[in-house]
Amino acid sequence: MSWPRFEKSASIARVEYRRSIRAMVKNPVQLLAFGFFLLVFVGGFTVGGSYVAYKFGDQIGRIPEVLLLDVVRGGLASWWAILTAIVAARAVGQTGRIDHEAGMLTTVPARDVVGGLVLAEFARIASVAALPLVSISVALSVALGTPTVFATIVLALLGVFTTAVLAGHIVGLLLKVAFARSELLAQYKSVIAVLGFTIYMGTILSNTFGRVVASISTLLQDAPMGWLGDVFVLGIPGLTPSLVRVGGGVAFVAVTIPVLVSLDVRTATWLWYGDQVQVENRKYEASTSNADFLAGAVSRPTRTVITNVWRRTKRAPLRLLYVVYPIFFMTVPLQEAVQTGTVSTYLAVSIALYGAWGVGASALNPLGDEGAMLPVTLTSTIRGGQFVRGNVLAVTLVGLPFVVGSTAIASALSPLALERLVGLTVGSALLGVAGTVVAVGIGTAFPRFSSVRVTRSRRVVVPSKSAFAVYTLTLLLGAGGATMVASSGAAPATAGIVAFVTDVLGFRIALDPATLRIGGGAVAVLLGVVAPPLAYRYAVRGFHGYVLD
Repeated sequence: MSWPRFEKSASIARVEYRRSIRAMVKNPVQLLAFGFFLLVFVGGFTVGGSYVAYKFGDQIGRIPEVLLLDVVRGGLASWWAILTAIVAARAVGQTGRIDHEAGMLTTVPARDVVGGLVLAEFARIASVAALPLVSISVALSVALGTPTVFATIVLALLGVFTTAVLAGHIVGLLLKVAFARSELLAQYKSVIAVLGFTIYMGTILSNTFGRVVASISTLLQDAPMGWLGDVFVLGIPGLTPSLVRVGGGVAFVAVTIPVLVSLDVRTATWLWYGDQVQVENRKYEASTSNADFLAGAVSRPTRTVITNVWRRTKRAPLRLLYVVYPIFFMTVPLQEAVQTGTVSTYLAVSIALYGAWGVGASALNPLGDEGAMLPVTLTSTIRGGQFVRGNVLAVTLVGLPFVVGSTAIASALSPLALERLVGLTVGSALLGVAGTVVAVGIGTAFPRFSSVRVTRSRRVVVPSKSAFAVYTLTLLLGAGGATMVASSGAAPATAGIVAFVTDVLGFRIALDPATLRIGGGAVAVLLGVVAPPLAYRYAVRGFHGYVLD
């Protein structure tokens, strides 16, 4: 096999890396989330890890050598497995193919394209991991007073990263080959993706992930990737790692890299130049995803709108991927509930608020979701009121039972009193319905018709950032106002927070809790009672008055 040419591969990698940076910069939400990740996790790990390494690095000699070696070997092996899984998942979703594939593969050999994709992925990972790892290695080297510590740590980590990235890329390409060759897998890949995400969240919340990592650490500490742990500690004074394992770790990297590169090129060639199955569009029977059970209560045009929304979601569930993002902010209370068996009041309220938000957010782009069918819908016999009611009913009929049921169960398991349990459950239902009507109105005012890329080969239409921000702020203000009235401690707590923050900023604002309670009630009535009818009327007029460019 001829090797990828470094010059060509590096050129492709530079382009791919710049494209990923530009794509992130163009998406303010993604850029903000990545900036938060860098500041909190990467920055915190860099500063905290470097301080600990510098302050207590000279105490390493007090740790029993057998225990230290086992921890380092198992730690590097488990990180190798985790990084391999991450790269494989990214290869399946984003990095397994190159942009303008037909043009690239007819002008550049596949081996150079593979090299470029792997180098680009390595550069992305290094952009995040290099600073903390180098900083901690330097701090530990300074604390121990020898530069060999830095050298051996960097060499061991380079071996782990290089082999893991190559192995993960191969696994990801093999999975893509399976989806490309199997009609069954291709047809249900969205379902498989949702199932995989659900399993992942389940392992995180139940702490199964930690137990799995611990098992991998124990299982692989004597495997070849674990031998790199002896290379890692080779430069630390006072430790005597196994020279056989050191030699084995070096040989593992030296032998594995060319083998993995060869397999990567072959797998990519198999994927890119092979025939893919063509999944025929599923023919939906009249009884599939229809709303005929609402006959007698809902008009036929409205049922048609409901049916179209359900079928569109069934065909492309990834268009609702953005609804899942806020659930990551509930990871800690959910994990605490799973591990301790105790549901906190905060979790019950969060489920109610997130559920109501998610139901409304699913209907946040009524015009844009029509896509190419929008001209047909606008010129059909469907009226604006029927269109709006159809979109509202389509999401509330499916989502609201889950929201109300989850809120009731969480509230019953929490310390909430009976009257507050009933109030929170009823409130989640009312907020879900009112929020959905408001969402349709906001989405009509800020429609979005252009698609965004969610994977390398998949683009979907999602709500505009303006609609997303306005709707979220509106729902939070309404829920906050209702909380001011319903909870006796909310207004004093809010007044105290405002006073503390303004004190820090150099000026003090003292708010009267009674005034806050009255203002909160007014906001809740305005956004929960007055806003929905106004949003409904605006959406109806927007449907009738919309003009195609």
